[in-house]
Amino acid sequence: MQRLHKDILQQAANNPGGVAIQFPFEKRNLSYRQLYAQARGITLALERLSLPKGSIVALYLDKSPEAIAAILGILMAELAYLPLDVDAPDSRNQFIIEQSQAQVILTREMAESPFPVLSSPSGTVEGLALYRSSAEASGLKLPEGLAYVLYTSGSTGVPKGVMVTHTAALAFVDWARDTFVLRPEDTLTSIAPLHFDLSIFDIFGGLSAGCTLLLLTPSESKNPLLLSSYIAEYGVTTIYATPTLLQLMPRFGKAGRYNHSQLRQVLFAGEVFPIPALRALQEIWHTAKFYNLYGPTETNVCTWHPLPPTGTDDRQAPYPIGQPCPYDQCAVLKEDGSISSELTGSGELLVSGASVMAGYLGMPEQTRQAMVEHEERVWYKTGDLVEVDSNGDLLYHGRRGRMVKRRGYRIELGEIEAALHQYEAIAQAACLALEKEQSVSAIWVFYVAPEGPLPHTLLTEFLAGRIPEYMLPDRFVHLPEIPQTSSQKTDYQALKQLL
Repeated sequence: MQRLHKDILQQAANNPGGVAIQFPFEKRNLSYRQLYAQARGITLALERLSLPKGSIVALYLDKSPEAIAAILGILMAELAYLPLDVDAPDSRNQFIIEQSQAQVILTREMAESPFPVLSSPSGTVEGLALYRSSAEASGLKLPEGLAYVLYTSGSTGVPKGVMVTHTAALAFVDWARDTFVLRPEDTLTSIAPLHFDLSIFDIFGGLSAGCTLLLLTPSESKNPLLLSSYIAEYGVTTIYATPTLLQLMPRFGKAGRYNHSQLRQVLFAGEVFPIPALRALQEIWHTAKFYNLYGPTETNVCTWHPLPPTGTDDRQAPYPIGQPCPYDQCAVLKEDGSISSELTGSGELLVSGASVMAGYLGMPEQTRQAMVEHEERVWYKTGDLVEVDSNGDLLYHGRRGRMVKRRGYRIELGEIEAALHQYEAIAQAACLALEKEQSVSAIWVFYVAPEGPLPHTLLTEFLAGRIPEYMLPDRFVHLPEIPQTSSQKTDYQALKQLL
């Protein structure tokens, strides 16, 4: 079986002196030779623990070159890595360690552990400590060839561990490396946190092609002016990030100060990119090609859409999420329960193919509920609503889970957001429903407008020409910024505190 890290090891053999990682935060670089040496040291330390092949090793580390080496070292030891969010509450990480039955936690040596399941260090290597976990091992069924587990927020409030095999990850990585022509002379920004699936492109797509990875800390990633200077200073050629982050660049990045002419491609995923903000970004990065990538953690990227060159169309609605990637197939689950594998009509998007997860860790019932069988294939139900346009492209219409019912009408909150994103004066928008006694009493909109608050009547009039009257929001709230999650998406939980 092909391994996710194999091509990275080949790069270390073929180009040992090449720069694998640049880490501006500490002003240091790591060559491919040095990266391999650190990873190999971690592999040897893990092998001394005699863990069963395929066991899960939790990673509790800030984003750093050591964290990347740790990921490679874990994979080289034929184990699977589970990146924890160091900024998440200790109770959440404690739950994940116990639920995943991770037997080892790789972290910095701690004077006082936040996790009761950890014992004293079983060894140290490369400035890191290996802690044996006392999490009960009750024989969880792990898939053969498990590469990593990423935990997502569960609809019931319980995090779910998405299990991804080497084969599934490579379906995306190999395609991305070839499609976006990644090469040793490229420098990629690594913006996404390690527990967010966008990081798979950065780490494995970039390093397997011999690229240089510009590794950014969370604070650096959220600073558009600093990011703008880094793009020029380090000669960044490829960026992959969420629209929430990218749309800050025209407003706060002051790109006119810097030379970004070497930037050749911008990839975005995770949410809808409002057209006005996208146009503004395309104007300042006019040398780059733009691509809209789509896919939940359970499938990684499963569809993509190359955007037309700047100034060649006058589209006002968000761009499609496009066509299926060659390793996956898509289908539409219609409202009447029928499934259209010919990609017609509208309904919930289903995905089947090489990149689909192996299931939720330790949650067979949730795994079963997330899947449906059709035409002798197993399909993952994304929970995302789509429509197939006249060109055969998939249009995204929001989350099924964000559909509410009001006065007998079904309302998709994402549709309201999509309409607001067509307003040129609005940079960001998020919509929530205020529920009382199990019914929707009001729809609130939170928005960012660089020029200041906009009149309620003006916003209502604008929306009235784009959505039905029963969908019109009741309240508009202007904010200096929309809160973000650690994976750089809109933080709806934080916004709920403002209702």
